[in-house]
Amino acid sequence: MAQEHLTFKGIPIEGSMTEFCQRLKTKGFISIGQENNITLFSGDFTGREATVGVTATNDGKNVFGVVVLFDSSGEWNTLVNTYDYYKDLYTRKYGNPTVSKEKNPALLNSNTALMAEVYQGTVEYSSVWEVKGGDIKLSIEKSSGIYEGMVIIRYRDSQNVKAKIQKDLDDI
Repeated sequence: MAQEHLTFKGIPIEGSMTEFCQRLKTKGFISIGQENNITLFSGDFTGREATVGVTATNDGKNVFGVVVLFDSSGEWNTLVNTYDYYKDLYTRKYGNPTVSKEKNPALLNSNTALMAEVYQGTVEYSSVWEVKGGDIKLSIEKSSGIYEGMVIIRYRDSQNVKAKIQKDLDDI
């Protein structure tokens, strides 16, 4: 029995990098470059401008993940509101997350204190949904700017992740 693949915007996360990226382009995404084994696009995700990264095996034959990156922000409330919005959306579609951790250890409720914790990497804000074909992880993470963070959504197809791990194990 064939296992289902996880989908992103209705596109199964499978096949070659070229095929998947072509299908993403038909959804209105514009290619903005490549970095390592990640092809980057910009486009509309739920009415918001986002950067989308597609990851594949080293040979580009199997796409196994998609990541959605929203614009960085230096405002904790912006990050939490975006996070909460998507947590609500994914919960409506997939039910309660399998795992959910939401903790900012800042001692003061000021934007500077909260964003300092993001910058130091001590914030734990993530929810994971184990869904048919893989998992989806929503998180707030440190971004490249000082005292800035971003909301990230990762889609990981379990079939193709297992295939990549097996191939990597065969290589060592």
